[in-house]
Amino acid sequence: MRFGLVGATGLGVNQLALAALAELLGVHYILAAVAATQASTSWNFLGTELWVFHGRRPGTSLARRFLTFLTLNNATLVVRLPLLWLLTDVVGLHYLWSNALTLGIVFLVRFMVSDGWIWASAGEPDGTALSARPAGRELAAYSVAGILRIESEVPLRELAYFRTEEAGKADLLIRVGRVGGMPMRRTRFVDNGDSLQYLEHLGAASANFRITMGDPIDVRVSPLLASSPHVLYTNVIEALLRFLLVSRGYVLLHSACMMVNGHAVLLSAQTDTGKTSTVIQLVRDRHYRFLSDDMTIIAPDGVAIHYPKPMTMSYHTMSAIRGHRLPLHQRTTLAIQSRLHSKSGRSVGRRLGTWNVPIMSVNSIVQWLVPPPKYHIASLLDCELAERAPISHIFIMERGEPLQERPRRAAAVAMLIENTDDAYGFPPFATFAPRLRIGADHYESLRRKEVELLRRAIGRTAVWRVRVPGHEWADVLPELIERNGQHPVAVDPGDKTPRLHAIPIVPAMEANELTPADELLASSVRLRHE
Repeated sequence: MRFGLVGATGLGVNQLALAALAELLGVHYILAAVAATQASTSWNFLGTELWVFHGRRPGTSLARRFLTFLTLNNATLVVRLPLLWLLTDVVGLHYLWSNALTLGIVFLVRFMVSDGWIWASAGEPDGTALSARPAGRELAAYSVAGILRIESEVPLRELAYFRTEEAGKADLLIRVGRVGGMPMRRTRFVDNGDSLQYLEHLGAASANFRITMGDPIDVRVSPLLASSPHVLYTNVIEALLRFLLVSRGYVLLHSACMMVNGHAVLLSAQTDTGKTSTVIQLVRDRHYRFLSDDMTIIAPDGVAIHYPKPMTMSYHTMSAIRGHRLPLHQRTTLAIQSRLHSKSGRSVGRRLGTWNVPIMSVNSIVQWLVPPPKYHIASLLDCELAERAPISHIFIMERGEPLQERPRRAAAVAMLIENTDDAYGFPPFATFAPRLRIGADHYESLRRKEVELLRRAIGRTAVWRVRVPGHEWADVLPELIERNGQHPVAVDPGDKTPRLHAIPIVPAMEANELTPADELLASSVRLRHE
């Protein structure tokens, strides 16, 4: 962005010099363009040297950098001058418009050569040394529930709750540097054994990243991707954390979590089902303690561990915050933000990701311009936070014809994993995930391990599959929690009270999945139904 701002001022210098030479002195516009290039080159060099790459330590002298930069800009005249003539004399544009267009076309080439060669930091032949990061960029540390440690040059707002000042060994290291080289026709994914590299069309100017497996796992991200931390976290880091936690014996489950009477209650659903507004209502009205809204860490012994990310809000979810109002400017932008970051907005991005489109770069720019509306629950209402609790209930939430049932454990695990996969559907996770290798585990073995860990963790948990036609979750779920694991019973079909909708059929379950109390309850329900 700094390079672009300097280039924009340099464009003004070039245009003024070109107009002065052509209009005032009568120089032919082609010759005037050559002379104007020398003026704008000198201007751009000063801005690039003193501001854009300030803090780098290139291995060349100032004079050599200037001569190289001057040579680069004059070399682009080989492309610019024929194009300038074509646009002016053949297409019929005014020469000032033609000049601006040709300067824009060579902008990316100039940036990549400047970033990766002229001002490349000494120490690595490709200029990707850690010292190449902008001056003042600090390394932030996050201890995720005491299980994993992350050190990042990019602030990760989603992990702000886990920020720590304590020293320790990093499991995951995130650095900013040049990834990729020259532009290409298509998005590429390069697998070099322990290194996975995602590259988009614009070369080093794209939202590229490289994952190097090791101890720690090293993630190198391009400056464009680093400028949009939410895209970096959601589409790269969290997907990586999911399987890094599996390798440590934990599951990162796409679910909300609250504490009720000392026990954890999990809500699992696909995106935009109504999970966030339900959590807000239950925490506000029932005074349940809050652990997480979007992701929960599950230990193999059946304990839920908090993962308090900021909530993504919308008009619908914000309406659940009674008595709290956002400032006018935030309410004004919320309509745009919630529409762009809604399920329909994400589905457009997913479709674009199937085409030959630099989707990560587009997403990074869009979310830099329009950040997602994220708020921590403690900033929206008064509530108590909890850190961990044994799991007593899991509710798999769906919308449609009313339904309440206790699925088999294998089916419940499959639905929970499916809902978790739904959270990682945006590119490029589907591209790099199958190539992940953490220690001795490859992707398929990590997924099998995840399923087994989750199966063990919920072995004695009351799992409910609950479907409602609208958003009546806050009415339905407390009653099911208070039943303390009982199965639904038959009700009057004419009763329209949302919380009493039930399906009286209990599916057959494996015998080893039920406690004696569960078997007795299931038998009584079947007899009652018969």
